[in-house]
Order: sequence, then C-alpha cells, then structure tokens
Amino acid sequence: MGLPLKKQSSPLYPKQRVQQAIRDWWTREQEELQRIADPVEELQPNSGTVFDLVPVISSHHAVEVVLDLEDVLGYEVPDSVIKRGGYHSCDEMVEHLDGKLAALHSEQYPT
Repeated sequence: MGLPLKKQSSPLYPKQRVQQAIRDWWTREQEELQRIADPVEELQPNSGTVFDLVPVISSHHAVEVVLDLEDVLGYEVPDSVIKRGGYHSCDEMVEHLDGKLAALHSEQYPT
C-alpha cells in the first residue's frame, strides 16, 4: 500500500506581475497617443474639452491588454473582464482588472 496522493497546490495569483503588465501596457499606449495626437493636451482628462467625458482608453481598445495578461497568467482571459465603457486612468484600469483577474484565477484554480 502506497502513500496517499498529494493534492497539487494551485499557483498563487501573480498580483504584482499582473499589475505591472497593465501599467506597462497603459504606458505604451499613452506614448503612442502622444506620437499621433494633435494636440495631446486636449485628449487628457481635465482638459476642459469634450474629452473629459470620454475615457482615455475605450473598452474596445482595452481588450488588447488581455493578450499581455494571458502571457502572465498562462491561460485564456475572456474579454468580459474589461470594464464596459473603458478607463479614465491607469489606476482605475489596474484596480478593476486586478479584482476581475483575481476572481478568475480562483475559478481556474479552486482550492
């Protein structure tokens, strides 16, 4: 008679790596916006223009970050984790996605 099988432990949610991947993606997108925007100041929050109402990153554009997150997490991330309407700041995106992805991770690797 052998020893009982050891239950494999699930990988921990890589919170810091996820948050850094989101921040890195946001920074790249903002750098690209600055290269193509004319004038950049009008596209930023608190500019006193119509762009104050529009998110800096739309939900359609934010879907692109999912590819970076899949590389970090090692499994497919559904587009549904993206906030409908988009994000007004990097911190908002990090906070929202981190919560969604932590919950998704616990579904992928239940204890």
